[in-house]
Amino acid sequence: MRGATTKNMRQATRYTPAPFSEQAEFFVTIDFDGTINELDVTDAVIKKFARPGWQEAEKLWEEGRIGSRECLARQMALIDVPLEHLVEYACTHPIDPAFPDFMRLLREAGIPFAIISDGFKPIINGILAEAGFSDLPVYANDLLEDASGLKTIFPNTSGVCQSGTCKCKTADLLAEGLPIVHIGDGRSDFCISRMAMHVFCRGKLTGYCVENEIPHSTFTDFQGVQKALETFLNGEALLSLKQNAA
Repeated sequence: MRGATTKNMRQATRYTPAPFSEQAEFFVTIDFDGTINELDVTDAVIKKFARPGWQEAEKLWEEGRIGSRECLARQMALIDVPLEHLVEYACTHPIDPAFPDFMRLLREAGIPFAIISDGFKPIINGILAEAGFSDLPVYANDLLEDASGLKTIFPNTSGVCQSGTCKCKTADLLAEGLPIVHIGDGRSDFCISRMAMHVFCRGKLTGYCVENEIPHSTFTDFQGVQKALETFLNGEALLSLKQNAA
């Protein structure tokens, strides 16, 4: 049974992708796992449904011996559950309740944005649909289901990147020269953070930004990010907003 909060969100938040504004001064890229959804849903799905053996791929990835593309391909090959069951389980993990208002801010301000994730698009879209979002721009890995099971597809990869989704390449194509403001939490966000004008971060991404002297603000939820962006839109520099996003 789904709670009243989720039902209300579904009724209140019907959006189309934000149009590219000629007045926009930056492009917002948003991670999904651990960011829009506080939990890493991809990890949760693998841990719950994959046969033994996924841990070995995870260890190789953590040691830097394989990239996330190979890691995810190996792990998802160990899942025999129908895709609809994976999505159904994933939908039990709701998004940040402050995210709908953040989306409203971006649209009302005419700020272009995209969700760029190293997770899987059917799972992400399922969770977003449960929250009332049917058509947000999502760039992520894909899953194909046939008689032999699940197949991983990586439409946003790059020849020079070992990630499933190359966030740098994808963001560069989408932003069309605009400076990037990135929101994320983990290792898949390291590369894109290097090219960002400013990063809203938590988790491992915070340490990475500190170590590499990347302009950043820590955040707890999207309410903090929204307040920081509202301040910026009123003419104040993002670099002064750490306390607003915390």
